[in-house]
Amino acid sequence: MLRSIAASLNRIAHVIAIVIGLDVEIVDASLMRIAGTGRYSDGVGKSIGEEGQVYGHALKTGKSVYIDTPRLDPICQGCKHLDTCEEELTMAAPILVDGFPAGVIGIVSFTQEDAQRIKQNRNTFREYLKMMAGMVAAAARDQQRFDAMSETVNTLQRVVDAYSDGVFIFAQDGTLSYVNEQAKREMRIEEEIQRSAVELEETGNQVGDSQEFELRYKDFDLLVMGRSVELGSDDPRFSRMVIFENQKDFTRRMSNFTSHSHSDGLGAILGCSPKIRKLKERVQSIATSSSTVLITGESGTGKELFARAIHKESNRRDQPFIAINCGAIPDTLLESELFGYTSGAFTGARSNGRMGKFELANGGVLFLDEISSMPLYLQVKLLRVLQERTVIRLGSNKLIHVDIRIIAATNDKLKDMIAAHRFRSDLYYRLNVIPFEVPPLRERLEDVDLLTKHFFQKYGKRFGKHMTRMDPSCLERLKSYPWPGNIREFENAIEFIVNMMPSSGVVTPELLPAFLQEKPVNFTEEDGLRPLWEMEREAIQKALQRFGDTTHGKKLAAKRLGIGLATLYRKIQQYEIHKMSQA
Repeated sequence: MLRSIAASLNRIAHVIAIVIGLDVEIVDASLMRIAGTGRYSDGVGKSIGEEGQVYGHALKTGKSVYIDTPRLDPICQGCKHLDTCEEELTMAAPILVDGFPAGVIGIVSFTQEDAQRIKQNRNTFREYLKMMAGMVAAAARDQQRFDAMSETVNTLQRVVDAYSDGVFIFAQDGTLSYVNEQAKREMRIEEEIQRSAVELEETGNQVGDSQEFELRYKDFDLLVMGRSVELGSDDPRFSRMVIFENQKDFTRRMSNFTSHSHSDGLGAILGCSPKIRKLKERVQSIATSSSTVLITGESGTGKELFARAIHKESNRRDQPFIAINCGAIPDTLLESELFGYTSGAFTGARSNGRMGKFELANGGVLFLDEISSMPLYLQVKLLRVLQERTVIRLGSNKLIHVDIRIIAATNDKLKDMIAAHRFRSDLYYRLNVIPFEVPPLRERLEDVDLLTKHFFQKYGKRFGKHMTRMDPSCLERLKSYPWPGNIREFENAIEFIVNMMPSSGVVTPELLPAFLQEKPVNFTEEDGLRPLWEMEREAIQKALQRFGDTTHGKKLAAKRLGIGLATLYRKIQQYEIHKMSQA
């Protein structure tokens, strides 16, 4: 009987699954799966006879079944898969047609979290499932289908109102039939909603499997991300359902995919030297503020770790942390990455548009690394965002309000770049509200012992090795080397040593990288001398700032320094000198 309306049952099963957030299946009286979602979809058209203990009981008794202790419930005894059952909770309702069981509709939870949610709303879910079974029965009889759908609405409202996302249901003529309480809260509507005044329009933008909608109600305007589902109902009141989540919640969820995995917070910052302790205290002092922060320091000092720590210690910790390296993206793409774009905004743009990093960071923190690489025309636009807290996507004229905290970082001397007209002074002062300088490793040598232990453990675990003893002269070499690449270079050196380390776990001077085996030259402040590498790096930086980092600029810099162009490129890579713009 149910097989003849399998297409309708499949639509009903998918609608129920979307509403309650669980997989749904419908079987007939012979325990043949007629419809299913999720893990059950592949088994449609197949018998579940050996797994049908619960549904068989519902068919036999004609009563609903609720089991929240699978494997222990008497109904489950005798099941072939009892010992390997993964279910946490099962609920089933018989589909009664004229008093006779024609099938069963069931929902199953495979996680404790979903099971707990059902337990807390047990009666509501049970009544809803019974209503759905009644609607299926009405469809099978092809009688009073309109009334059956209407009777379902009250139960549907209770379930959807308990849903954490906003839900709209539209009629065939496009007018709003129903809006749940969460949606009303997002729209800040307290009175009875005027359904004819609600407008919901697709913008054409898409992120992952979510579409962007523009929601308008009277003077209220909101961008939301969600999904649209055709209900496939004969009732003209129930044509389409749109489930959406608040954009801040959406961007927080998306940031889990767009951000790399990090051990955030102060615990990720290794060091107990006075300078590091002072910086950690400063992180705690400024974390709760919304003022912009400018983190400066040499390459490899861990500027992003401090930015993440500020985010983690703040009241924005549960909101996104979006990082973008301004020096790693070509100028022509950086603007669209930051601001996003609409469909057809430029040649090569995605047909459905794209959300920019400013919007993805809404409610949280946007970390602009290598800010000195940002071209001047974009610096003007960034300044406007900082002043007005609004962005406009490329190809659009619509203002989008954003609530973000900007943390920028650079290893360049921005004041020198301002003097060379390569960085805007007004943007510098906007960014430098809270200056934050991270010291190089050579100024915090007290932390070398801790860093050495940490990285030996990290790479020892990765390569299956364990350091048993280190020659004291090795540690002395680690402490005496100036580390122009700072923590990044230090970590690479330890990784090299672990790779070279024999099974005995003994570290001797012969295992050190070649540059550490050279006898160090120590300088004191009194003798007025500086290491040659430091003076050489500074000379190259000044030359690039003066002549620019285009190919032509590098040729002029190399000529002025008295070295070949190939040598200049090698020195830039060796000293990790930041490229101020794309060559």
